[in-house]
Amino acid sequence: MSERDIYPVPYSERGTGFVVQGVTHWLRIVPGRVLLGLKAGGVPVALPERPASLTHPGIHAKANGYVTAIDDVSSQWLREHPDICDRYVASLRDVLKQPRVRLDGYATHAIFTGSVELFAGPRLDRIDLGLDDEDGSFPRAMELLRDAPRDTRTAFAMPPEPGMSHFDDPLFLAGDQAWIDGQRVLIEYMPDEGGRVETVALDRDALAAAIERAWYAMLDVSERIRAGLSQIR
Repeated sequence: MSERDIYPVPYSERGTGFVVQGVTHWLRIVPGRVLLGLKAGGVPVALPERPASLTHPGIHAKANGYVTAIDDVSSQWLREHPDICDRYVASLRDVLKQPRVRLDGYATHAIFTGSVELFAGPRLDRIDLGLDDEDGSFPRAMELLRDAPRDTRTAFAMPPEPGMSHFDDPLFLAGDQAWIDGQRVLIEYMPDEGGRVETVALDRDALAAAIERAWYAMLDVSERIRAGLSQIR
């Protein structure tokens, strides 16, 4: 269940009916050549110790034989423990220097870009939250949560892309679809255990404040990682 992936307070932001947390993606396995360079696989990274309650398994992916494996670690905790972050960067840097490494776009993005996770509903199911620091989705989300009219319903979504018609579904920023309705954000999502689609109503101001705090914790750690890896020779 997703509830097991929620970090304890104060490393997660709690509101009525929801939890938000900033996550930094540690590469546990980097795509690369193995068996003396004869086979595609993955190169392990020696990760520092961290509290079990502040990490959970992330994505494990395989493409054309190359393996990427991620551990998700609390960004807030890493911001409070920069020495641990620096030890991870040093270990990753040693691996990235190896000529057998074959970084792809996904692994590179994961190194430098964390996530903000949203859990909501009576079982605290994980709900997709589509925020990224490269496509303007975070400032868009903050603008909508704070400034969208409170007397009408507004799609919690990215602006329409060129060529989209009025009949195309918006590019929603949360769940399967999400709407700002007065003081509430209505998010439709599929529960972790399947079944029927459910809808949760969250306070927009509380959600905005929680997302913003988690986002900047994640961003601080991402910038520290980027600065550390810029020293690769």
